[in-house]
Amino acid sequence: MLTENTFGFTEAELGREVLQVEEKEAEKTAEVNLSYQEVIEASKESLDFLASLLTPDTYEYPYPDVYLGIWSWLREFIHKKRDFSQLALGLPRGFAKTSTIKLFVAYTILFTEKKFILVVCENTKKAVNVISDVMKMLKEPNVRAVFGDYQLGQTTDRLDHQEFTFRGRTITILGMGVESGIRGITINNERPDLMIFDDIQSRAAAESEVQTSTLEREFIGTAMKSKSPKGCLFIFIANMYPTKHSLLRKLKANPNWIKFIVGGILSNGKSLWEELQPIKQLLAEFKNDLSMGHPEIFYSEVLNDETASVNTLIDLNLVPDHPINEYELHTGSFVIIDPSGNKKKSDATAVGYYEVFRGEPKPSLEELRVGKMTPLESIEAALKFCLEKNCRLVVIESVAYQYSHLFWFDYITKQRGITGIHCVDIYPKGTSKTTRIIEMFKLYLRGEILVNPRVRAQVHHQIVSFNPLREDNVDDILDLQTYAPIVLANYSEYIANSTIIMNEDFEAVEVFSAEANSPF
Repeated sequence: MLTENTFGFTEAELGREVLQVEEKEAEKTAEVNLSYQEVIEASKESLDFLASLLTPDTYEYPYPDVYLGIWSWLREFIHKKRDFSQLALGLPRGFAKTSTIKLFVAYTILFTEKKFILVVCENTKKAVNVISDVMKMLKEPNVRAVFGDYQLGQTTDRLDHQEFTFRGRTITILGMGVESGIRGITINNERPDLMIFDDIQSRAAAESEVQTSTLEREFIGTAMKSKSPKGCLFIFIANMYPTKHSLLRKLKANPNWIKFIVGGILSNGKSLWEELQPIKQLLAEFKNDLSMGHPEIFYSEVLNDETASVNTLIDLNLVPDHPINEYELHTGSFVIIDPSGNKKKSDATAVGYYEVFRGEPKPSLEELRVGKMTPLESIEAALKFCLEKNCRLVVIESVAYQYSHLFWFDYITKQRGITGIHCVDIYPKGTSKTTRIIEMFKLYLRGEILVNPRVRAQVHHQIVSFNPLREDNVDDILDLQTYAPIVLANYSEYIANSTIIMNEDFEAVEVFSAEANSPF
């Protein structure tokens, strides 16, 4: 006989109700567990997702492709077993290099087997700031909900020393200044298996041979020798300094370090991270550094160029402003190609687009394309300028094999049914490149060669770095500038604006895929 409870249900009915409730709760739990697992996987695979989870109050801009490549690079090494790789990461000033490395420390805690993380900075205060921000990331409510609360297993809670059992292991994070007595560090019978060297060299130290020598001994002879014998990943992160004592510069030349170094302005003239540091903002910063008489600071610390120095051949503060109104129509134009075949060190090809204005019959460099290009790709870049700007003169420096560019130019234009563009060659005529560049500096100071502010940073970068006593200067853009007045003087009949015709119905087999191979 079935009995009833005080709620009016029989025991059988109540049992069914309880069973249904338990099944629903189990389904909810399964959904939550699945949701947590999805969060964990997304955090592991996506830098942007991890950043939004760990730093919800400060994450604002998605990471650009270069940073995603860096992140993938770091992840590749952090999971290696018994590995002692040495990574040097060069990121520009103001481009969130320390913020990125903090995220990486958090990633290491959440997703790797590393037990002892040593953070070394210029001084202990800076190291403490790094550790403090990492611990704040782990305290985020969403992080604790998904990964658990590290504080439940915490045994040491100091500004410079954190120790806790979390994610199946005991983790130690220690922060120190580079000269704080790192020798022989051992905690819980463990030595560091991840060492982060974040901006350990100050600008003052980089200017002193004595200070740098002491720093190197502490860095290499003391800190790195404190590694775990079971494996340790070394990560050095910094920007260049405009001195020969810059540590990043030395590591770049050291074949035992794996390097990833990038500047704030890419070779295509765009910002490394446009949302964070817009190109307009970077150029304004460069203009300020230039006006203060120290463009080498911008070139080294923002562009990460180790060759940056002060060129005493020209005072860039004396260069006249660009006199052309941005809305003024030009009366003529031409393109110059400087192929890369005669470069000892650089593989870059430079393609410059110039305009001439009625009131200023002077060549004005308006746009640039610089990068590694095949002959066909450089011609593709020149044709793009011509067709977009209605320019009908292309000039190619033709030394040795470079003369073949004329053949390829003629071949491609005929293949595509393009008429109205004249391609001519130009030669240095026995004058050395150094002499031509020095003479060009004089013309630039007198305002006889103009440079649009859009490309001025790229031009001035090579000017400042130019050393007349060296033969391995990166001077492709400067080479363009030396030829510009000669083009204006010798080919005026082709420079005036005219009409270019492209037969859109012309069908031919492409010699190469511009979309796949062109850097533009």
